[in-house]
Amino acid sequence: MSGIVVLDYGMGNIHSILKALRLYEPNVEYTSDPQKIKACKALVLPGDGAFAAAMDGLKPSRDLIQEHVRNERPLLGICIGFQVLFEDSTESDSGSGPIAGLGLLQGKIRKFSFEDKGVRVPHMGWNRLIAPQTADNHSLEYLSSYMYFIHSYRAERIAPAEAVANCDYAGDVFPAIVRHKSILACQFHPEKSSDAGLALLRDWVGGLSDV
Repeated sequence: MSGIVVLDYGMGNIHSILKALRLYEPNVEYTSDPQKIKACKALVLPGDGAFAAAMDGLKPSRDLIQEHVRNERPLLGICIGFQVLFEDSTESDSGSGPIAGLGLLQGKIRKFSFEDKGVRVPHMGWNRLIAPQTADNHSLEYLSSYMYFIHSYRAERIAPAEAVANCDYAGDVFPAIVRHKSILACQFHPEKSSDAGLALLRDWVGGLSDV
């Protein structure tokens, strides 16, 4: 197998994640080439953007992503790449109901609902991770660190055992890192989160040696 593929599916803010991953793995490609996706040892879904546009951009690669996960090969989802892994989202809801996601993670993507309380949406800037009391993740050095977020929607109704870390924004506690089998996904941008975010990427890349 080759190195890491950062999937090109039309979402923005790619340069920083490529630069960060290449600190720990020189073989990182940004591509939508099906053959390279099939051959990679790990796949990254990155970027910023709207849920509907992201799902449209993923259509050509959707079956390959599903196959990648079925084969228990590592996948990292970041920001919108985190959200599309869940069952559905009400972002860009045209009145016909929620937009289906990839369905690789249990949970729904729903908007923060406290604009009338004077709380700013999107949730943008630095906020601290909270390790769930039941989670056996205390060896991860980046837990309880501050990470950089920018999002108006968050996951809810996830499988509690899959929450590696949560975050509290104005009393709304939402999952910030989720792990399920070969999938690791984070709502924040680790590549923009200074040393703590780089530690997460370093640990993830370091784990690929076992693939």
